[in-house]
Amino acid sequence: MKTEAILVRHGETEANRLNAFRGRLDVPLNENGRKQAEAIAKALEQRKVKAIYSSPLSRALDTAKTIGKTKGLTVNIVEGFNNINLGAWEGRPKDEVKEKYPDFWDQWVNDTEHMKFPGGETLDDVKARAFKSLKKLMEENKGETFIAVSHRCIIKVLIAAVLDMHDRYFWKFYLDNASYSTVEYDDNKGFILTCLNEACHTGKKVYEEF
Repeated sequence: MKTEAILVRHGETEANRLNAFRGRLDVPLNENGRKQAEAIAKALEQRKVKAIYSSPLSRALDTAKTIGKTKGLTVNIVEGFNNINLGAWEGRPKDEVKEKYPDFWDQWVNDTEHMKFPGGETLDDVKARAFKSLKKLMEENKGETFIAVSHRCIIKVLIAAVLDMHDRYFWKFYLDNASYSTVEYDDNKGFILTCLNEACHTGKKVYEEF
């Protein structure tokens, strides 16, 4: 028996466009992000899904609600899919951090898996809670397909957990705003990554190197 999770990254925000750290800041979708949410809702319109889940932050929740309208489904909030807590760096432009705090920036780029944001979380913290939530939903939706709308960091650590990756994984794959990736759980094979960063529907988008 196979169970499928469609992992959706939320649509674009001004913080994405301005290349700022986001974390738990509740930054809303911008105009383009709302268009992207409509686009991914249409892209997934023909997919039969049992349930939709979301991070509590509005950029994810509004993306999920837009998808839910096409499915006649309400959105269930899952705290485990909340974005990483970036502590003191939330809202700060990445260019500013790169200039003023070069050691921090170097670790962000080269050793992300072992850093802890001041007052925030580590990737291991995030991976543990997010993967626990995913496995719980896989069990609750056994044999079905469900959608989970979350954030770049959350989807990256979930894919790493599915693939049993531990070091130097964070920058090895890229996720666009309003893209989706899919993972399956097979009773015989375990977890399988079946699609990564499908974003042909998104149109105009921001490229975030870091």
